[in-house]
Amino acid sequence: MKSSDAVPFFLKHLQSLYGSFLELGEIGVLRRSGGRRLGAKIYITVAGKRLCVGLMELSMTGELVEVFDRDRVIDCIRDAFTEKSAEPVEDFFLDFDDEATTSADLTPQQAREKLDGLLQTGTPEALAEARNLYPLLLSNPDTRGAVLHEMALLELALKNTEAAEALFIDAVKEYANLAQVELIERVSDRLTKLLGAEAMAKHEVTRVLHRTQEKLRPIKALSDVSIFKGLPFGLLTEMEFEAEDLTLPKGEIIIAEGEPATRCLIIRSGTLDVVLQGFDSPRTVRSCFPGEFLGENAVLHPPGTVPTTASLRASREPTRLWKWQGQNLVTLMARYPELEIRIRTAKEIHQLDSFFSMHETLQFLDVTVRDAMLDCLYTVDTVEPGRVLIENEEVPEFVFLVIKGRVLWHPLSGEPVPFGVDAFVGMRDALHEIAIEGEYRAAETSMLAVFDSEKLRALAVASDPAVVAILERLH
Repeated sequence: MKSSDAVPFFLKHLQSLYGSFLELGEIGVLRRSGGRRLGAKIYITVAGKRLCVGLMELSMTGELVEVFDRDRVIDCIRDAFTEKSAEPVEDFFLDFDDEATTSADLTPQQAREKLDGLLQTGTPEALAEARNLYPLLLSNPDTRGAVLHEMALLELALKNTEAAEALFIDAVKEYANLAQVELIERVSDRLTKLLGAEAMAKHEVTRVLHRTQEKLRPIKALSDVSIFKGLPFGLLTEMEFEAEDLTLPKGEIIIAEGEPATRCLIIRSGTLDVVLQGFDSPRTVRSCFPGEFLGENAVLHPPGTVPTTASLRASREPTRLWKWQGQNLVTLMARYPELEIRIRTAKEIHQLDSFFSMHETLQFLDVTVRDAMLDCLYTVDTVEPGRVLIENEEVPEFVFLVIKGRVLWHPLSGEPVPFGVDAFVGMRDALHEIAIEGEYRAAETSMLAVFDSEKLRALAVASDPAVVAILERLH
């Protein structure tokens, strides 16, 4: 279902739940750990004030998934008459694929225009003021690397060499996420002039550059694809026989988000950008490198029955692919069950990667930290109601992300506390090796992403305090 097709579905559910006194607002795409949904902002006008009540969510097939409760409507009406300040709209919609508002005074576009004026002025006072505006531009992954690069150049102009170096490193990590190796090389050249060749030989920017160049190496055979390593030679031979060898020019879209999923791909050379729909312009969240398998929905469901979850656009020229019609791989999976296991694993990783990229907290983490979190994934498991996940007085061995269902924390006294979809369970206690008081138990049949606590602790130890603080907020 497309955003434009969702209006009658939202109106129908809104009418049946609340009658006609609530108003349907903006509709956009939401990224959840369990996949894509459509969301709508719902408004009410009270005493001349238009207030946002909450959020309704539909599955991509038009089924109601989430809705604010009636208490929220009552609170909005009460607040309007008691002149309480309305809760900011952003609090409800941080998961929408639009730019997060970071200032009540300036939009990112206004900040950009003011920045350009200050930089043109060029006085120390103007540059110092410009420094405070740059964070307003960091919410867009498409341009985050360029903004960090600018921030580094500004710190150089202000003679803050250490701050500039740290920002150059952050910019390079963003460039690597989008396979922008030429921009990494530009930063490397500047730092070499600043620090010297000897220092750069062991520098983090040099390591990122080499790693990105290595990831861009073309794939010669399916046996070199990590997801397929160890599969029977006969299966790989049949897959290569069934594949179409395709070459794309830069900028061509091979898969468009929302279209029926009928094809799957492996990149042989070049890169594909993952582009996600939003309220305004589409957002590029990462690049896919040679050896990556894409388009799992075309084989994990009857081909063409579910929509694609992202657009894939060639970002280097040429980009060469193996392409399969989904039905051909479905036939192979029937004879080789291990192929389905490998493809399902790829889907789970891609789904979590998309969720992490758009999460209101995680999206502001360094891209390498987000990747490191995905490396901490142990498995994706479905548990039955009543299953104990973390016992009383236990230091969590695993941290759980609720993809579907619900988990309850049963404290030693008091009422149970629910953890719903997209909530992390046990994160803070795992990071600090704190024994649980009470127990965590599945309240219903639930699908959980299971993360290794020991690996998460190692990630926290290796990261700066700001990263640890962000991870703690996920509890």
